[in-house]
Amino acid sequence: MRFANYIFWKNFLSEQECDKIVEENQTDLKDARIGWGNDERISIDRKTNVRFISQNSPTRPLIEKVIQRIGFTAQQYYGCSLTTVEPVQYAEYEKGMFYSWHVDSNTKINDIELCTKDISASLILNKSTEYTGSSLQFISADSVSKDNILTPEDAKDQEQGTLIIFPSSMIHQVTKVTSGIRKSLVLWGAA
Repeated sequence: MRFANYIFWKNFLSEQECDKIVEENQTDLKDARIGWGNDERISIDRKTNVRFISQNSPTRPLIEKVIQRIGFTAQQYYGCSLTTVEPVQYAEYEKGMFYSWHVDSNTKINDIELCTKDISASLILNKSTEYTGSSLQFISADSVSKDNILTPEDAKDQEQGTLIIFPSSMIHQVTKVTSGIRKSLVLWGAA
């Protein structure tokens, strides 16, 4: 991997395109509450409402546009060609919800599945004025001062339509929502 930091594409999708994705997925999410991480017995590190977007979704052309940009970014900036993209996740963080520090890359030595996620991406779907808190933060080399003090870095642009792409091994979190609802798409690809 050539580059070890995140990259963002401001206004990658328009407000109307983001709203279309939210409209399609919000109804299903509210009706079914599909997902994981909302049960304390499952995970104390994450509280999020999620669902996976189906292959025959009416918003599939928009999803393909996002996947193509992730593939381009992986090749251009990280020096890897994506071979697969996992099912795309729609996520909503309501008041009190969060996802604590983690990496997306997974390794299972005993199960032989080693690092199936190389590139991660988050697409912000609603306006930052619709919620407070819920910041996507990273730990990078710049996060450690000369005095060895760790200061997490907020992603520089978290406005509606911004696509944020980063190595899956990069430590990140979504801070707790203090009001409103944060909506996003989350994608992972393997090289």
